[in-house]
Amino acid sequence: MTSRLPGIFLAWAFLIQFEPPAGATVARFEAPWVFEKSITRDVRLSESGGEIELAFGELFEDDGPASGHSYQKPENREMLTSRTWIKKELLIPSPQARAAHLVVLSDAPCEALINGIEQRFATNQSGRPLHQSYAFDPKLLQAGRNELILRASGKVMIARDDEFALGSLTRTRHPGRSAKSTDAGQTWDYSHLGPEGKLDGEYGVRVFLEHYRSQGSITLPVLDAGNLEGKAVVAPIIATGPIKIAVEGETQPAGGMLVRARTGDTYVPGGKHWSDWQELGETGGVLPSPRGRYVQVSVELTSRDPLRSPRVRGIRVEAQPARAEDWTARLRVLDGHNEEIIRTSIPFEYEPLDHPRLRQLRQEYKLDEVVQGAKTELELMSRLAQWACNYWDWPDHISECYPPWDAMEILKPYRDGKPTGGFCLQFNLVFLQACESFGIPGRVVSISPGACYERIGGGGHEIVELWSNEWKKWVYVDGALAWYILDGDTGVPLSIWEMRQRQLPTLRGEPVKPVRVVASERTKNKQFPWKGMAGPDPSNWYLELRMIPRSNFLQAKSPLPLSQGTDEWAWTGHYVWTDAEVPAGLLFGNRVTKRGDFEWTLNQARYALEPGKAPGTVRVHLDTETPSFETFLAEIDGGGKQSVASGFMWMLHPGKNEMRVRPRNVAGREGIPSWIALEYAN
Repeated sequence: MTSRLPGIFLAWAFLIQFEPPAGATVARFEAPWVFEKSITRDVRLSESGGEIELAFGELFEDDGPASGHSYQKPENREMLTSRTWIKKELLIPSPQARAAHLVVLSDAPCEALINGIEQRFATNQSGRPLHQSYAFDPKLLQAGRNELILRASGKVMIARDDEFALGSLTRTRHPGRSAKSTDAGQTWDYSHLGPEGKLDGEYGVRVFLEHYRSQGSITLPVLDAGNLEGKAVVAPIIATGPIKIAVEGETQPAGGMLVRARTGDTYVPGGKHWSDWQELGETGGVLPSPRGRYVQVSVELTSRDPLRSPRVRGIRVEAQPARAEDWTARLRVLDGHNEEIIRTSIPFEYEPLDHPRLRQLRQEYKLDEVVQGAKTELELMSRLAQWACNYWDWPDHISECYPPWDAMEILKPYRDGKPTGGFCLQFNLVFLQACESFGIPGRVVSISPGACYERIGGGGHEIVELWSNEWKKWVYVDGALAWYILDGDTGVPLSIWEMRQRQLPTLRGEPVKPVRVVASERTKNKQFPWKGMAGPDPSNWYLELRMIPRSNFLQAKSPLPLSQGTDEWAWTGHYVWTDAEVPAGLLFGNRVTKRGDFEWTLNQARYALEPGKAPGTVRVHLDTETPSFETFLAEIDGGGKQSVASGFMWMLHPGKNEMRVRPRNVAGREGIPSWIALEYAN
């Protein structure tokens, strides 16, 4: 069961102010908590940290799906001269902005005309050699169609029309808003771009505006109106009663908010057990007849003025459930642990862990023999990384072909009898899919100095992160370099986001917290030794992190970045971490600011206990975010594991009662347990 809907969080008491007038329970959730725990779209925390507002910064482009190095001929670049000009038309509904930036996928500066006004740019502000960025006056833009003409010098990338479908499921053809002139702007041709006019597509010319997005949303985790206190067990209820919801904030003259809510009688929303979303107005309202005790709230923010945003300071929920006789007063919690599920707002799609190609990979390459004797999950990962790293010599045939994102295709013999191979991405794809064949999910992230390149140098790298049940976190294990990194003090393996945080002090001339590399023996690819995280030439720079929002490369052939890693990272499908210290490049529109969106959790079970009216009866709701989920396993009173569904009944007996639950995926890998022990005095 994989759902991107928020689950229930019952441990929020430190965020709530209770006001129980006439038997009601009132919970108030402050903006920082709401932002961190909710599924969010195009919103952020304000600079003060006390309010939620619309996201700031918007990218306008037409080339993103097919932007990158093409292996097809002719070369997908346009050489600008005094006679060869290019024109890009961009549709911008609301161009008002605090600042505007022209972003050009070119290796050299150029002159520009923006809606007929000549612009002569000075220094490239992107910090990178493969694309240019220049600030200009946003007042040059107009609502609707904008004309940007480039000339004089540089080679501008062309996103080929026949490669758009690889990079997007929705933008599968180019819109036809790029044109070429070979007579210094006297005439324009929209169909014959590139060398000798043999290409059709879109030029890599974009505009990034520093203004608020026009729309965004917040979807809270599910709340239990019968247990707003967040206790492990509360008295049973016979009726939910009305639920009042109020949003505290301000809308501004050009802004607006719309509050919606839905209710149900199950822990996880969906199906016939839940109502449809109901509109409650701009500041909230009352649900007089809830479908059940569980409620979920959503707030949509809108603004007609891109220089101003509505703001949410908090959300208040009030409930008045009718209680039954409280037999739970005879319960005492002896012990308990309930995993917290952190869900990402990124629409991530996972590889099915029972995909036939994974099974074929594991069998044909005898991967069970590779990992034989591995005592821990991390050791299993490390052995598979070593196997992948030592399979061929880097970079092999990548200059001739870019193989499919399929380990079996990467490993199969090329014309010369050697593996088709590739460079770091192909090593890590083989490694990722080897891990997936053992039921371990992962993801692909590319790393580089980003906008700091011209200041500090360094290249880029394509890496894999894996979810570790053993460590309850994402861990960076490198299938191209056969190493992983541990915290120097605790010995905990680090994620790539944590590696970035460790490296940031070097930009300020400060020391780096110690780390320890655990490297396997390499028989190939020895030219890349570990050189540390600091100094003038570290092993890698982890400053710009770009995540592909899916790992199901075998299940679906698109969307994918074109020839990832062979040119500038310009695909607009990436989700890119950004913060004030090292902002993401202006090439990217999907900008991630919340750690939980980059470091979400997997493979946990979380329970919610709903006491029945009959003494000793407890309905156990279960939630999980488990890729390729198969079932929940429950152990009652130390007995064997039994497959159960969410909502099963737990019949308590006098004395000590124990329950332990965990998920299991289709590969048979069991997840992270939650448990509770109750003493029941009958």
